[in-house]
Amino acid sequence: MDILGQADRLPAAARDGEDTAEAELSRLRMRVALLESERAALRWAINHDDLTGLPNRRLLNAVGPSILRKAKRYAVLVLDLNGFKPVNDRYGHAVGDEVLRTVGRRLSGCLINDLAVRLSGDEFAAILTESSLVGARHDWLTMVGAISQAVAEPMNIDGNELAVTASIGVTTGSGEPTTMTDLVRRADLAMYRAKATRSRLYIAGDPR
Repeated sequence: MDILGQADRLPAAARDGEDTAEAELSRLRMRVALLESERAALRWAINHDDLTGLPNRRLLNAVGPSILRKAKRYAVLVLDLNGFKPVNDRYGHAVGDEVLRTVGRRLSGCLINDLAVRLSGDEFAAILTESSLVGARHDWLTMVGAISQAVAEPMNIDGNELAVTASIGVTTGSGEPTTMTDLVRRADLAMYRAKATRSRLYIAGDPR
């Protein structure tokens, strides 16, 4: 009788073991999925600006050279806002932050398969390739002019009608690029020239 009793209990014990193993496997899968999600979030945070959601300087330096190598011709721009500090001082940082988010959206909205970046503060950058030269925007001058106009459009934030403009410096090139750091430095110098001459934009290189 004892032998028969043990035989009856074996299938149930086996099923219990299978259930326990399946539960443990499910737990491990959930743990792996959580770790992968956390890793993806960390990777995103390292490479993006948490205020605007745009890529940051780190990602620009990482992927920029590859984008430029694939382009027949390219332009790198640096954009600095005019009139942002008075807005920030008068209306507060929450409104100022929304201005930066709006400018980021407008900048990236002007590009097609190209890269818009927030460098720091109220300074942005972008890599432009021929993919963004469509329609009436057939050269760098008209392309950058369209970006300047988009940024300068009035914006309504918390019932306040606000507007900022941008000083934009551009450096252009074709073929194998120099370092990303040097291109941004050259565009930055062009931006300061645009700011000094109050001309909104300055292109160092071929504007076509």
